[in-house]
Amino acid sequence: MSPEFRTSPLGPLARDRFKKAGMVASLALVVAAGVASPAAAAARSVTDRAEAADGRGGDHCKPNHHHKSRVTEAGGKGDCKGPTGPTGPKGPKGDKGATGATGPTGPTGPTGPTGATGTAGTNGQTGPTGPTGATGAPGPCADIDAQQDSNNFELRVALTGGLTYAGIRDLTGTTTHPFLWTDLSTHANYPAGGLDTDGRNVGFVCGVAVNGHSSNSGEPIKFDVMTTTGQVWETTCVAVNSSQPDATLNCNDAMGVPIPWTKVTRQPSPGAVNGGA
Repeated sequence: MSPEFRTSPLGPLARDRFKKAGMVASLALVVAAGVASPAAAAARSVTDRAEAADGRGGDHCKPNHHHKSRVTEAGGKGDCKGPTGPTGPKGPKGDKGATGATGPTGPTGPTGPTGATGTAGTNGQTGPTGPTGATGAPGPCADIDAQQDSNNFELRVALTGGLTYAGIRDLTGTTTHPFLWTDLSTHANYPAGGLDTDGRNVGFVCGVAVNGHSSNSGEPIKFDVMTTTGQVWETTCVAVNSSQPDATLNCNDAMGVPIPWTKVTRQPSPGAVNGGA
């Protein structure tokens, strides 16, 4: 403990005077020793007194407010707090707290600007070609043929609009007679597509012909057609030249039923010689 804090029989005023006298004596010794100039010594003395006054210099410090010692009560200073120690290490990180409740959804933001148009994609590969469709009906065929073996009448066969007509015109007398036509397309088995009894494609009529040989003796007159698939079909009629006022054709059988079309035996075929399919 500093000597100034020991119990002294002198009062506070006497002690203060004594302290000042000691300070002057110390200053004189310093100057005499040449350690410092009188001005420097005086400045240091003042600084020491100021530090002692605010408790920051020497052995002086703030008094302990909890317990006052006898020395403190006598004008001196008692126990002092030491300098602040170094900061301790950082404690471990605490556990993560529970997640708070989800806040309300914020308002929808404004629509952003339209993005730039992307580049066009490459063209896809061409798909495979589909199967060939069925052959359609042929276009309209037109044809005509004529026959005259006597002076009594003349014959015609005409194809138009897919239908076949047999015609006859009376040549007797001095009056010009008209042609009289009979639609042979109404007869049974008229070639008009589909399959025949041999399973072959019939096709459609595209050519016609007439054969009136020996017609004067009442023999049948043959009317023939050729289809788009090369098949030949025929039917027959009989000339009736005794009727008045014009000659006519009878294309029915004895029962009055139209004579059906018949595919001729042996059909034209490539390379045939006195033969056929």
